[in-house]
Amino acid sequence: MAPGLPFLLSMLVVFGFTNHAGIEKRAASRPAKVQEYIDKYRYLSVELNEMTGIPTTIIIAVAGVESDWGTSELAKSANNHFGIKANEDWPGEQYCKPSLEYIDGFPMQSWECFRKYALIRRSYEDFGRFLLTRPNYKNLLYYPSWDNWSWAMGLQAGGYATDPGYAEKLMQAIEEYELYKL
Repeated sequence: MAPGLPFLLSMLVVFGFTNHAGIEKRAASRPAKVQEYIDKYRYLSVELNEMTGIPTTIIIAVAGVESDWGTSELAKSANNHFGIKANEDWPGEQYCKPSLEYIDGFPMQSWECFRKYALIRRSYEDFGRFLLTRPNYKNLLYYPSWDNWSWAMGLQAGGYATDPGYAEKLMQAIEEYELYKL
């Protein structure tokens, strides 16, 4: 072995330059349910990104925030990971439940019906279709894929959620859980 090579190798491990150490570092910085969600559904966000151009980071952030990382009632009972409501043009099944909505910036409890999916994959596909076919989201694809703030603000401005702090919640998830590294 070349002189100094053992020292160099040990420094690579210490500073996290090996693949194994990098994986451990990423996983350690996220709560277990967040890491489990990413491990389980990242492939769906990558597929959706490839089909639509919607950034993987945004897809995972919206799915995570809306479904509480796959643990919400809506995610478990309706396979709806994006909180998309069932309106008059939705031909599929619905799941209705109490929901916290914001009216003129004030939180109000209301009864809302959401889209229900047979498979979680359908929820991801519908999210892509939803953003690509609604005129209030048509400008999103003009933002660079790395510009998470513009995407988050664009979703909020388009009315994706009634929460006036929605963009900040998405950005907090992206930053806190380092979703931009996916």
